[in-house]
Amino acid sequence: MSVPRAEQAAGDALGPVLDAYLAAILAPDGPRAWATIRDALAAGADPRALYLDVLAPAMVEVGRLWETARIGVAQEHLATQITQTVLARLAPELEEDPTALPGRTAVVAGTPGELHAIGARMVADFLEAAGWEVLFVGPDAPGADIVDLAARRRPDVVALSTALAANVLAAGRVFAALRRLQPPPLIAAGGRAYDGDRARALVAGADIYAADPSLLLAELALALDGPSAP
Repeated sequence: MSVPRAEQAAGDALGPVLDAYLAAILAPDGPRAWATIRDALAAGADPRALYLDVLAPAMVEVGRLWETARIGVAQEHLATQITQTVLARLAPELEEDPTALPGRTAVVAGTPGELHAIGARMVADFLEAAGWEVLFVGPDAPGADIVDLAARRRPDVVALSTALAANVLAAGRVFAALRRLQPPPLIAAGGRAYDGDRARALVAGADIYAADPSLLLAELALALDGPSAP
């Protein structure tokens, strides 16, 4: 997928912020990590851009460093915990999204076996900023519990975040069970496990795939409200 020029420019502008943030969470230095984000906000950075162009790629890099044994489990966990704290402080800065669909409900969860919660938390934050009621289940949610919650609450969408490729099959099993509900919810897939491959997510059983929370909101607006009139 090509990156729009404006979005690419925003990402380039936040390059120094990303470098500073990554260094802080690897130190690990929680106060310095938050100060990096706070200073970027004070300088006029868009909170959504900080999510997408700083926090998300920083955690992808942390995952890569762990997978290649350049950092240990403890350091990866510390970086994750710092970022979760930063997200909690940054979320109130998100302004209402122009693709808001108030009155909608979403179940957001990590795939069974998936211990990474950052991607799902980001999705939940963006949906809440867009006026959704979000039932955030968290990481490593049992598939039966996700389906039971969907059966009871009848959300408009169930969104599963999958970071590890090994967990895509588990996501597919949840998708299949959700499709047996009457009526079934819209099923959304995301996460690093799909490596940007929409077709892989659809084969797994999702209705829609989005590489980041902002794109998910656009996909949901199209799927639930249809295309705008010309």
